[in-house]
Amino acid sequence: MKKSWINVLLLSSVAAFGLAACDNKGPAEQAGENLDESIEQVQEKSQELTDDTQENLGLKEKGTMEKMGESMDETATNIKDGANEQLDKAGKAIDDAADAADRKIDEIMEDNDANN
Repeated sequence: MKKSWINVLLLSSVAAFGLAACDNKGPAEQAGENLDESIEQVQEKSQELTDDTQENLGLKEKGTMEKMGESMDETATNIKDGANEQLDKAGKAIDDAADAADRKIDEIMEDNDANN
């Protein structure tokens, strides 16, 4: 019976020591926890900055960024359409100038043939 009590006491001591050792954090565990805390702080700060920026730009309400994007798309389309119109007008003007130059050359050639 004494031997079994000693075995129980010894086993309990080893278990208690083992549990106490598990509580001690090694350098890798401590570094991991520090990294986790740093990441959480960066995420919180980033969210705060995003919120502040949205508030300062007046973009706090939901959907404002989408509205702004749609407006930018519409503006880009209008610019593209206007540029195409100007290109068409410029092309027509070049064609008209080329036709006028051809007529002038024909006139000069006819005058030259008539004088010779």
